[in-house]
Amino acid sequence: MKKIAVINEKLCDQSPFCPVKRVCPVNAVTQSGGIFSKGVPKIDPEACTGCGKCLRYCPMGAVKIKKVKSIKNATS
Repeated sequence: MKKIAVINEKLCDQSPFCPVKRVCPVNAVTQSGGIFSKGVPKIDPEACTGCGKCLRYCPMGAVKIKKVKSIKNATS
């Protein structure tokens, strides 16, 4: 079973300066829009290692760690 981070879009403030994106050690977090555009960050489940660093840095508490059997189950 693999652990991955997931973002709750309802809790995310969509800051263009998202700390979760900045602290990811494997660059698994991307965010659409430009530097001053809002957008919910997306986590690549294949790249995410489930380290949990993003949990500690999200000021909104929007990130959780989820256990998945396979990558296909990561987004459901």
